[in-house]
Amino acid sequence: MSSAASLPATSPSSGDVWADVVTVGLLGTDRRDPPELPPGPVADLVADAVRPTPSARLLTTVAALVAARRSGARALPSRPPLVAPPPDDRPLLPAVAADRWRDVITNWPILEAEWLRVATATGWRPTPDLLVALLRRHRHADALAAPVAELVGPLAAWLVDHLPELARGPARPARPGRAARAARPGDERVLPVPADLQPLLDGPPEALAEALVTGLDNGTFRWAHRGVLLNLVATAPPGALAAMISALVDARATAERDGRVRSPATGEMRAPLALWESLIELAAVRRHMLDELELQ
Repeated sequence: MSSAASLPATSPSSGDVWADVVTVGLLGTDRRDPPELPPGPVADLVADAVRPTPSARLLTTVAALVAARRSGARALPSRPPLVAPPPDDRPLLPAVAADRWRDVITNWPILEAEWLRVATATGWRPTPDLLVALLRRHRHADALAAPVAELVGPLAAWLVDHLPELARGPARPARPGRAARAARPGDERVLPVPADLQPLLDGPPEALAEALVTGLDNGTFRWAHRGVLLNLVATAPPGALAAMISALVDARATAERDGRVRSPATGEMRAPLALWESLIELAAVRRHMLDELELQ
C-alpha cells in the first residue's frame, strides 16, 4: 500500500482536508459544518453512516480519516533489544516496607538513615519504583547518597544508563542569605543527644521510658526540647520502643483527663499535648518500620 505522503492531493487523507477537519473541531460545529470530503472510500463511509447532526458527522469523519492516514504509515525501524540488568538475587522488599519509606521521608525524615541501613543489612532488594524514587531523591551529593547506592545495588549503574537524569550530581547550592545545609540527623553518625541524657540510652528500657515521661510531666521537658527528645526517641534501642510507647500513651491520657497544665511540684507549664503526640507518633512509626523490615 502507498504511504500517506504518496497519496494524491485530492485524497481524503491529504493535508488540506485534515486541516479543515481540525479547524471545524476547534471552532465547533455550531460555527462551521464539517467539510465535504473528496469522492472516495472515506467519503462513501461517512455518507453511508446515519449521522443526523453535524457533530456526529464530524466524529465519523475524524475516525475514518485517522484510519486512512494510519493505513499508509510505514513501520518504524526496529530498535536493538534492551540489555538486561545485572542479576540481583536478594528477596524483594515487602510493599508495606516500601510504603513506609515514603511515609518516613514525608513525615519523619529523621528515620530515613536507619531505614536504609536496616533494609540493606536485612538483605532486601528494593521494588523497581522505589529504586527510581531513591536515586531521584538523593541524586544530589548528600550524606545518604552512598547508603542509597549500597541498597540499590547493581541496578544503580544500569538505571543511570537508561535514565541519565538519575545520575548523581553536585550538592545543591545554598540559598542566598542562608548557610549551607547541614547533614540530616542520622546521616552516618549518631543523632545528637545531650550528654546528660546519654546514660538513658544505655539503661533498662523501663528506666528510659520513665525518665522521659517524668520530664514531660513535671515540666523539665517543654516544647523547646522537642528536637532533643525526637533524637532521643530515634536513637533509643529498638527493644525500648514498646515500653516507651506504652508509658507515653498512659501518661498522656492521664494528663489530658486530669486537665492539669502546670506541674504541682514546680508550678512550671507542662509539656503541651502536641509534644506528647509527636513523641508517641515517632516511636510508633519507628517500631512499625523496624517490624516491617524484620529487624526484631
